[in-house]
Amino acid sequence: ARADLHGAALHGVGLAGAVLEIADLHDADLHRAVLGEADLEGADLNHADLHRADLHGAQLSWADLQGADLHGADLSGGMLCDADLRGADCHGADLTGADLQGADLRGADLRRVRGLTPTQIETAIIDAATRLP
Repeated sequence: ARADLHGAALHGVGLAGAVLEIADLHDADLHRAVLGEADLEGADLNHADLHRADLHGAQLSWADLQGADLHGADLSGGMLCDADLRGADCHGADLTGADLQGADLRGADLRRVRGLTPTQIETAIIDAATRLP
């Protein structure tokens, strides 16, 4: 069954290693949440507040992160293959070793992102509105 956490207040919650595949976390407050190694494959995180969240090593492939606040989030080592990050605020996030193959970064704010390599950018989808470091 799909977990329905739409709009949930989960500020600072500890969900490291949690299995939240295809969960509805649309508009959820996950500010400073600990989601390291969590399975969020295909999850709806549209407009979720993930500001300073710990998502290191998280599985976020096919996740919908459109308009999400990932400002200062730790996405290091994360799997973001084919994730939709259109318009996401990734300003100051850590993308060291993150897999961005096919990730849609059109209109995303990547200013001051740490660990972003030219190869990661080449494998992702960007446009003129993507704000690169």
